[in-house]
Amino acid sequence: MAKQTRKQRSANKRKEIRKRQRMKRSALPALLRQNPDLLEALNYRHPLVKCLINENWHDTKLASAMIIREAPTGLVLCCFLVDLLGPGLKDVWGNYGLTDADIEKLESKSEARDNPLIICNLSLATTIIHGGIAWAKKWGFKLPREYKIWLRLTEPVSPAEIDLDLFGKDGKPVVILHEDDLDILEDAAFDPRVLRDPIDIGSDGPSRQTLSRLGDIKAALIRFSRSPNLADEFQAAFEERFGKNGETDSEDAWITFQDWFVLENKLEDDGTVAQRFVEEHKHRMSDDVRELVLGWGDVLEGLFEVKGKTEDGYAMKCLINEKDYTVYATTPEESFDLALGDCVHARIVPAKGFHVFSGMLSRFESDGSQEFRAWMYDTAVKLQTRVPRLAFKDNEEKLNKSLEITRDHHRDFVGFFDSDEVVGTGREIQEKYRAFMDYLVFEKEDPETGLPRSQAFEKKTGESYRHPNFTFPKDLLRASDVGMLSDPVGGVEMLIDYQGFVGIFQDPETSLEREKSEDLVLGYLHSDSISDVAFRKVAQRFPDNFSQVMGYYLGTNKISADHIDGLMHEFKPWTFEKLPTTVAILDSEMARLSRMAKEKEAEQESRPVFGKLKSVFKKGAR
Repeated sequence: MAKQTRKQRSANKRKEIRKRQRMKRSALPALLRQNPDLLEALNYRHPLVKCLINENWHDTKLASAMIIREAPTGLVLCCFLVDLLGPGLKDVWGNYGLTDADIEKLESKSEARDNPLIICNLSLATTIIHGGIAWAKKWGFKLPREYKIWLRLTEPVSPAEIDLDLFGKDGKPVVILHEDDLDILEDAAFDPRVLRDPIDIGSDGPSRQTLSRLGDIKAALIRFSRSPNLADEFQAAFEERFGKNGETDSEDAWITFQDWFVLENKLEDDGTVAQRFVEEHKHRMSDDVRELVLGWGDVLEGLFEVKGKTEDGYAMKCLINEKDYTVYATTPEESFDLALGDCVHARIVPAKGFHVFSGMLSRFESDGSQEFRAWMYDTAVKLQTRVPRLAFKDNEEKLNKSLEITRDHHRDFVGFFDSDEVVGTGREIQEKYRAFMDYLVFEKEDPETGLPRSQAFEKKTGESYRHPNFTFPKDLLRASDVGMLSDPVGGVEMLIDYQGFVGIFQDPETSLEREKSEDLVLGYLHSDSISDVAFRKVAQRFPDNFSQVMGYYLGTNKISADHIDGLMHEFKPWTFEKLPTTVAILDSEMARLSRMAKEKEAEQESRPVFGKLKSVFKKGAR
């Protein structure tokens, strides 16, 4: 039985995840799961105690309709706040296990606020509540997240019974545009022209009025992201980023997180907040505004250098993907008063032929020295290697050049070792890799000059070539079994316990029963830092054994070496968008100054720029 459990552990884990996902979709709302007594209390069949409504509802067109019933656990109350002029049902709340004294206290508080509650008949309360829901749906206003839960306390009403004559003015909602009234509406609290009218861009670029309007659209989008319907997903994303009890360490981090959540975070339906915003406002949104908001999902985050200034914008170079952009601020704040030569960590999004800042901007003020530029350029070079996905974004030339370098490096690797894989202890692999690098630098001829690459470099730049001194990580050096694999796209990959991994597929009969073998295979399979290369190698060498081993550990007989793509799609989908780990630097000035900064390594240690940014730019290409 124990062997069967080990054999199916990974497969059962996946089945359990799928089961939980199905249960989550079909389960009761969290509020009812957490409060079982509330589930029992919310039933329209319980005896009606009374209905209440604010006395001035007809004059103010804002009704608080309350239904109170007698449940086994005490009185249960539900209040529906309905705006009869604007969005209809805009809020709902309730409580259970109450006493007569609790209701009397509620009535006393309302009277003390000069908004007394009076008794009304159930018919009026039902008309206002269900009418408010129908009105909101008709005009596309967002309904409160948990309204369906509390609606269980009201009697069912057929659509034919709903009367909308009480709502709106001349059959249409009245949208309140005054700033003091923003809390009356949910995400509809903005001038409808913000979304409806075309976006006018003149030949000289966007006007200040147009930029302000883009800011208004972004503000509406941010407001929409904080609606009750998205509260759970917002909290889940926040906890994933900062921890369950975590807090943001700065306002910059909070603003950046919020911008990421709105534009890039995938919701449960696999869309983004921006996409959902467009869908819910499509009836009032022009085509170019829709295109604009959807385009904001193409965020470019990077380290930028200010190259020029206009009245409202900047000519900037992204030092990570080495592309030039014209970027505008949607608000004329002092924080955007950048000088030539300054560098900024920023997020920018496209907007009809130009870009605008999105989220927080961190400024690194230039002192005008070449040393400052060298430090910033070297930081950018490090970030390019750390996050190649950003380095290649929007720059096909850089990607193609990097692919070319990586393919050449792979061919050299195979030519030097007579194989695309080398095995040994950690220290042996380090020495072999150093020998390979020495060959590339001091022996292989440069195709343009015919000289060894070190001499060709010195002739081209006038600088002395400095061979990089590197040391493998300690865990790699201490390992007795390391594989060094070369891939024409992903580059060189180092794997601990590689020969042990291959041995399982080579002789499964003596390996499958070992728990260490299972941990090794499944560890490789589930790791996000180990690519598909090792699996493709053993599938090619031992196709029958590959099916046997993977089928045994995953609890299925449907795995075949001929269909390894399906397995990799399930466990390593990112490998199908693999990027080269060697990043070509196209700007010779950036390369030169980066080398200059590296020559002052001791001084760099007191410069916190890279240390500050490396935690922002997550490591890896995915």
